Amino acid sequence: MSAPRPSSNPLQNLRNAVGERPAAEVLDEIVRAIRGARTFVAAAHVNPDGDALGSLAAMGHILRALGKEARVVIGEEVPEKYRPFFSAGLPEVLDKQGAARIAKPEVFILLDTAVPERAGIFKDLLLAPGVRRLCIDHHLPGSVRHHDLELAVPEAPSTGNLVLALADALDVVVDAPMARALWIAVATDTGWFRHSNTTRWALEDAARLVEHGIDTEGLHETLYESLTLARSRLLGAVLSEAREELGGDLLWSAVSREQLLRHGLGPPDLEGFIDYLKSIRGPRHVAFIAEIEPGRYKVSLRARGDADVERIARKFGGGGHAKAAGYRASGRLEDIVALLREAVSGPYNHIC
Repeated sequence: MSAPRPSSNPLQNLRNAVGERPAAEVLDEIVRAIRGARTFVAAAHVNPDGDALGSLAAMGHILRALGKEARVVIGEEVPEKYRPFFSAGLPEVLDKQGAARIAKPEVFILLDTAVPERAGIFKDLLLAPGVRRLCIDHHLPGSVRHHDLELAVPEAPSTGNLVLALADALDVVVDAPMARALWIAVATDTGWFRHSNTTRWALEDAARLVEHGIDTEGLHETLYESLTLARSRLLGAVLSEAREELGGDLLWSAVSREQLLRHGLGPPDLEGFIDYLKSIRGPRHVAFIAEIEPGRYKVSLRARGDADVERIARKFGGGGHAKAAGYRASGRLEDIVALLREAVSGPYNHIC
């Protein structure tokens, strides 16, 4: 038997980070917008992580359960380790040509980011005239509004928790495939319930989801304990080349595009490398810099103690949370590291 729905809305006493309205009020408006439309496109951010993928797949289940005409899409292959856990066609993988052929929907739902550029090849469709834009995200919002309705709740452990709240508000019954997708969203974004966002909200939702027979041990083994030999060798190089700077306050390592190609790997294969670096004792700030395209880098950040890497990421146009954040950068690796070093040593980052 499934765990009962919560007796109260987890958003009840929270303010929406956009407009400072009651979050429950914004959720109700999103419910009305979804009920009142027929055609949808749902997408998440480029280089999707577990929260983005799980939230996107769960949104697909919700829209299907409501009988909506929906395309649930991403613009790159699902990382191999996640592929066994999602239903066929959720999400649907499209290239640029496929994205251009999608019929304009009444509603576009963007998940786990509020930044249109991070929608990748679906940005033009998202911003097309006449499309109603809904956003559901648990990151701190930027200063520019792009959406008609934006549910932005930084207190949420993951975007998956907000999608579950939406399912409840829509009276959609959570089934086993949806529960598995939401478990991946919540569990991966809380570091398998280790990070500081492992709140009562996270644990109560997890208790509901696990009642659907989720093999939590098997999921963890597949996601975190199944390195291929190629990934293991590249991880070994990343760890061996890690550098400690600023008196031990900063630890960083990098991987080049050439290294990825040599090992037959791509950017999705690097997920989790930052956490291996963070396991090295000592540094308050940890960075992993990956060259995803020639001269273009993805910088992943983690923090310990009173360090706040979200402030660093925001300085460079990115975002995230105090303990886990990231941003994109272009140029030479040495210049990117120099700017990072300067940001870490700045006094603002030592404010609790």
